[in-house]
Amino acid sequence: MVGTCRTHDPPSDPVAEILSVDASTPTAAPSNAGANRPRNPSFIRSGHLNAPGFSEHRIYWEEYGTMAGEPVMVLHGGPGAGSHSSLARFFNPQRYRVILFDQRGCGKSTPSAGDDDPTAALTENTTQHLVDDMSALRHELKIAGKMHVFGGSWGSTLALAYAIAHPVTVQTLILRGVFLCRRADVDYFFQGNAAEFAADPLAMPVPGAYLDFPTGWRHFVDAIPPEHRGDVVKGLAEVFAAPPRTDAERERLVKAASACVAWEGSASRLIRDETSHGQPNQKYALTAARVLVHYLINGGFLGISSGEADRNNNYILDHVARLKDIPVHVVHGRYDRVCHLYQAEALVRALRTAGNNAVNYSITTAGHSSFEPETDTRLRTIMDDLPPMTRRETVSP
Repeated sequence: MVGTCRTHDPPSDPVAEILSVDASTPTAAPSNAGANRPRNPSFIRSGHLNAPGFSEHRIYWEEYGTMAGEPVMVLHGGPGAGSHSSLARFFNPQRYRVILFDQRGCGKSTPSAGDDDPTAALTENTTQHLVDDMSALRHELKIAGKMHVFGGSWGSTLALAYAIAHPVTVQTLILRGVFLCRRADVDYFFQGNAAEFAADPLAMPVPGAYLDFPTGWRHFVDAIPPEHRGDVVKGLAEVFAAPPRTDAERERLVKAASACVAWEGSASRLIRDETSHGQPNQKYALTAARVLVHYLINGGFLGISSGEADRNNNYILDHVARLKDIPVHVVHGRYDRVCHLYQAEALVRALRTAGNNAVNYSITTAGHSSFEPETDTRLRTIMDDLPPMTRRETVSP
């Protein structure tokens, strides 16, 4: 079974307090009474939210479960991946009111970064705008009290950013595959040995995901022009900077976007043939890759100082004290090579050092994907076992 660590008193040694137990075999379904519930909450309704301010953005949202339930806002990854009804599977439909939405520029939100000209989709598209959208969606859906906030990968980044901005509105944070969006975290996955690749594809200058997925990495780097490999994210930003004017430019753009999406797909699961993935849909690839690189080249729009984005930001850990009164559940795959386990370790240590005595930390024998059996089961169990929300008083963001 997957072990967790709960602290009740401030730890004298935050490093020693980080404990977990891997499962040697896939875990069984939760043993509590909720184990027999339907796997997927039923769809309730959907709509579009006009983004706050004088914005062109319209945010698509869906609700699942029961309107009388505890609200839980679910944040998808990417940035740019879009939401999907499968994200509702973790929640008891008799207990939770599940809110999914597509972040700016992706999914069914408009305008789309998959359009030939993505300028409108990427304008007024920052983390602060997404946090504001979450607040506006709370108001639109008449969520007056606290809510659970559930996010994986980039969704964990956005969940943390929202909770730092509006801690009084958050009942619980549930985070999977923690992504802190620091320069080192991004380079671990996207930079690797790219600069040395042409001369020696087996060069090992720094740790990185490329060491574990050499075939998928080769396909990815082959799609990056050699002159852009010294800083892959910056190079991709230049590739995506302007709308294509010719068929050749569009082909180059689609090739780079598809390579980004395929590379993440190659490395996301522990048990997977890295060469078995198909080519992503072109529209989806353009949407996901453009939004992703837009955020990464700007440091996730975290820690902006004097109007300048900071790729070397440490925003989340620098502001983690604002989360000290929020129960936090962290689930991370030991073999996650998209978002390395060190990011979860850093977050948990920082939370405990800041005095948060309600941190629950699980390491599963899994990779990055929420679909891997142990991670999937652990997240379901957490949601089934959360203490019920007994008070729904009004709170102001």
